[in-house]
Amino acid sequence: MSTRGEEIGSAPGSAGARFRPDRPLFSQAGSPPRSRRGILLGVGTVLAILLATAALVVAVVSLVRQPAPTSTAPADPQASTAADRALCQAIAPLMKENDDRSNAFLATGQPGSPERDAALPKFVTDTQDWARRTQQALDAHATPPRLLTRSLQRYIDDMQLFVASVRPGPGTQYDEAAWTDSIVAYGGPVATCQALGIGW
Repeated sequence: MSTRGEEIGSAPGSAGARFRPDRPLFSQAGSPPRSRRGILLGVGTVLAILLATAALVVAVVSLVRQPAPTSTAPADPQASTAADRALCQAIAPLMKENDDRSNAFLATGQPGSPERDAALPKFVTDTQDWARRTQQALDAHATPPRLLTRSLQRYIDDMQLFVASVRPGPGTQYDEAAWTDSIVAYGGPVATCQALGIGW
């Protein structure tokens, strides 16, 4: 009975293939003559230079043709403040509604408890309805783009992502991450609106 070492390195003269370090890995018989190889190398180099030049020309032309970037910051800070005030007034009742619903849901018990699982379907449908109505309020007051609009959009999205994935039973790490992210995004509307004297 042969060992694995005997199978890999067969004895000299046997039919099995054996690695020979003194032999080149590839045969020289099929390689082109040196002069032909030099021509191919030269042609390849010229083609590479031409392609690089063409890419550079395309990049320069596209830079020249691009319009000047427009500033996303409003020219008038008072206009931004007025827009924030209008949006805060529009969302204040919606944010209070969401706070009350979320707090009532959390008060039903620990994740996976029968009470929490029973409350989950209504929490999901109510949150989806809230997200639709809050998105409409945001869309009506989205100009100019600013911190309040960006953070409110993120909060709406986070709440929708949370209710899209949450299921009865013990919570998952994804559920916790989505909930935590929504709390961070919530800070944008709260801070902006409270600075304007609008709370919920």
